[in-house]
Amino acid sequence: MKRITVAVLEYLLGFVALAVFAALAFSQGAPSDERLLFAFKVGGGLAVVELAVLIWRSAPANRLIVGANLWLAAGGLAALTRQWWWLEGYRSLGESGLFIGIAAVGLVTTLFSEAGFVGVRGERRRILLGSVVLLVAVLAALAMSVRFRGSVQWAAVVPVIALSWLNRLLKRVVEHRA
Repeated sequence: MKRITVAVLEYLLGFVALAVFAALAFSQGAPSDERLLFAFKVGGGLAVVELAVLIWRSAPANRLIVGANLWLAAGGLAALTRQWWWLEGYRSLGESGLFIGIAAVGLVTTLFSEAGFVGVRGERRRILLGSVVLLVAVLAALAMSVRFRGSVQWAAVVPVIALSWLNRLLKRVVEHRA
């Protein structure tokens, strides 16, 4: 029961910073510069807190959440320090920037982490296979974000939810077979 409770809490709390960012930035349509700056500051601060909690835990962190929170924390830092060039890069990438951040975390963890991109301990071959499947799915989400750019629901929300479900499924498959 404790394991299920922890899993549910991780799932619900994991993307809080991203959800708060999206709500603040996009709740009234296309974000103004002021709303975007405010959303990055608040969301970035929450992302740093979430990252600290993820690092504190002994279990491997959810790599999707790590990637999203690193992307958001970098945006928050850019907003706080008024690094307009960085924020302009985020604006030009749109929703795709999020998936580029997640893909970067996926590639690094697949290559250099014992738990891989799927974030589980077990047989290395299975972890690598699950990690590659998840990395390919992130690249598909990136393609979807490019195709549906400007539609937050289809370019970000749906792909993030799909990746989250796939990640949970892959974790179960890799753990079950270990």
